[in-house]
Amino acid sequence: MVNSPYFRSSSRYLLALVCLISTTGLACQTQGGGGPLTIPGLEQLQPKAQVLTQRVKKPIPGNPQSLNLSNAEQLDQFAQNLTYSGTSVSELAALLSPQARTDAEKARLAYSWITQHIGYDVTLNRDDLSPEGVLQRRKTICGGYANLYQALAKEMGLQAVIIEGYAKGVGGIVGDDSQLNHAWNAVDIEGAWYLIDTTWGAGNVNNQEFQAQFSPFYFATPPTRLINTHFPAETQWQLFQPLMTRTEFDQLPVLSPRFYRDRLTLAQPNQGKLQANGNLALSLGVPDDIQVVARLQTDQGQELATNQTLVQRIGNQATVQVAFPNPGNYQLLILSKNSQETIYAQAIAVEIQALAAGQPFPKTYGTFSDKQVYLQMPLATSLPANQAAQFQLRVPQAQKVLVIDSQSKKWVELGRSGDVFSGPVFIGNNPVVVVAQFPGSEKFWSLLEYN
Repeated sequence: MVNSPYFRSSSRYLLALVCLISTTGLACQTQGGGGPLTIPGLEQLQPKAQVLTQRVKKPIPGNPQSLNLSNAEQLDQFAQNLTYSGTSVSELAALLSPQARTDAEKARLAYSWITQHIGYDVTLNRDDLSPEGVLQRRKTICGGYANLYQALAKEMGLQAVIIEGYAKGVGGIVGDDSQLNHAWNAVDIEGAWYLIDTTWGAGNVNNQEFQAQFSPFYFATPPTRLINTHFPAETQWQLFQPLMTRTEFDQLPVLSPRFYRDRLTLAQPNQGKLQANGNLALSLGVPDDIQVVARLQTDQGQELATNQTLVQRIGNQATVQVAFPNPGNYQLLILSKNSQETIYAQAIAVEIQALAAGQPFPKTYGTFSDKQVYLQMPLATSLPANQAAQFQLRVPQAQKVLVIDSQSKKWVELGRSGDVFSGPVFIGNNPVVVVAQFPGSEKFWSLLEYN
C-alpha cells in the first residue's frame, strides 16, 4: 500500500503585499513574485480619506506575555458573533466596549472584530480607505485595515498608530523595492506599545482569492518575531534593541506562525537568502510530536518534483537536503504539522540562488516522514541497471524492509540490526520500491521509490 503525504503547499501562506504610498494615502496590492509591478495611472488613484498617524516619542515596548488575556477565545467568539451592518466607528465601538474590562481586552476585541468581518480586497479597490468606507464595503487593502483599527481603537479609548514599512512573504520581493509596501498598527496598552497587523490576521490570498482565516498570531506579536516579516520605516517601531538594519532584515528567512506554534528552530544556515552549488543542506530542531516536509519551487511559484528535496531526522534534529534541477533562483518551503493533523502548513521560506544543478533524491512517501526514516544509501534517484546496489536505512519500529521490483514484483528482504536494515540488491531495468512492515499490521507501506 502506498501512503502518500497530503499537504497544503501554501505558496501564499502569508499575504505578500505591496502597499503603494502617496502623499494622500495608502493603497495595497498583492504581489506574486517576479519583478516590481507597475500600475498605469497610479498617480490618479487617491483614497478619499486616511486617518493620519500620530507620532510617538520613544515608545515603550510591551511584553505580550504580561497581557492578561486568559479569556481571549471568549473575546474572539463574541467578536465573531457580533453582527453590525452600519458604517459608524463609534457605534461599533459602543457595541464592543462593554465586553471589555481592560485596555488589553479592548485592543483584542477591535482586532478580533476587524479580522473576522473585513475581507481582503483582491480587486485592489482604492476608492475609499477611510474607516467608514471600509465598514461600508466590508473589504479593503492594508491601508484600510490599518485606518480602521486606529479609528476603532481610538473610539474605544485607546491610542493606536499606523506603522508604515516593508513586509515580505513567499513570493514577495525583498531588497529591491524602492517604496514602502505595507502598513500595520501599534496600540498603547497601559503605557506600553504592542504590534498588530489586522491584514495578515484576517487570512491569506491564494491564487488571487482571499481565504478568510482568523489568526491570533498577529495580535501583540512579539517584536523579535514580527521583524522576520515586517520592517518599519521608523526604526523606533522595531520595539527591541539593538536595532536591525534593512540589510539584516532582507537576509532573514520568512518564518510563519506555524514555525512558532510547532516550536521549530532553524540551526544552520539561518539566513533567508542563500547561495549554493548543486546541493544544499539545512539543519532544523524539531520536537517529538512534529513532522516536517520540504518542497522546492521556482522564484515564480512553480512547484518542482518532490524528489528535489529530502528531509531526514534523528531524534529532534532534522536535515533538509535540496537538489537544484538547474542554475537559477528558487524558494525552499519547509512545512510542518503535529501528530494529530493531516495537512502540512508552511513554516519556513528561504530564497536560494543555485549556481549549478544537483543530483535529485529518491521519491519519498508519507510514511518515510511519519516514521522518521533515515536513508544512508543509496541517495541518488536513479540506480545503475543490471548490477548490485547497497542499501542501508534506519526504519524505527519496522519489522521487515523489502526492496521490490515494480514490474516483476520480485523482492529482496534487507538484513536487520536493531532499527537499521541493509544489504545488497541486484537492480534490473525496472524501478524499485522500498517498503516496510510495522507491528500490528500485515500491510507493507511504501517508503522510497527509485527509477
